[in-house]
Amino acid sequence: MDFAFVGGAGVFGKRGARLDVRRRGGGRRAVQKVVVFAAADGFDYDVAVIGAGVGGHGAALHAVSKGLKTCIFSADDVGGTCVNRGCVPSKALLAAAGRVREMKDAHHLKSLGITVDSVEYDREGVSEHANGLASRVRGNMSNSLKALGVEVIPAKASLLGAQSIKGSDGKTYSAKDVILAPGSVPFVPPGITIDGKTVFTSDEALKLEAVPDWVAIIGSGKLAIHMCQGLEFGGPFSP
Repeated sequence: MDFAFVGGAGVFGKRGARLDVRRRGGGRRAVQKVVVFAAADGFDYDVAVIGAGVGGHGAALHAVSKGLKTCIFSADDVGGTCVNRGCVPSKALLAAAGRVREMKDAHHLKSLGITVDSVEYDREGVSEHANGLASRVRGNMSNSLKALGVEVIPAKASLLGAQSIKGSDGKTYSAKDVILAPGSVPFVPPGITIDGKTVFTSDEALKLEAVPDWVAIIGSGKLAIHMCQGLEFGGPFSP
């Protein structure tokens, strides 16, 4: 039987049984509310979400809020591309690059009565800042799932059937409904070899050891725009 601690009004669904656990301590009475989730007959879960990126995370939280016993296959990658290799770290690096760019604008600073002799940055320190931010966001997402009773399964998932899932942990799971939220991977045109140095995807772009003298970016999505902005100014975009 699975339990999820819920504070305040809690989350209750048609199959969520409400239990009040009362404790006394220090002269005060504390009331904790617990929700018990039971899956539909014959299934391990009501809902199984494959993929723990931003989309899968939201889907799992919505399902559990309706009183459905829910699991999510994270493949040990809670947050997906956005949190770990995309929006979050790239924006952190862009913010650092922007500060350097502002401090190097001697003409603008002089108009404000500010004089700066030199501006330097520690590439490793900037990288640690971006990775630390991604780590905090990833941790918050994982904790929010667990706190509301979603079972996080750190395994990859393969569909055996409409309601049967095979995990990379060797176990088989069943769910009445399955939500596919596996995310995406960078598209590499046929005949192109990725070496991570001279030819790389957006995943490797955040790990470059130096800013290249020139670069051609194929694509015009959010990550491509972020790379254009960071690499154009030669700031600390790459850790």
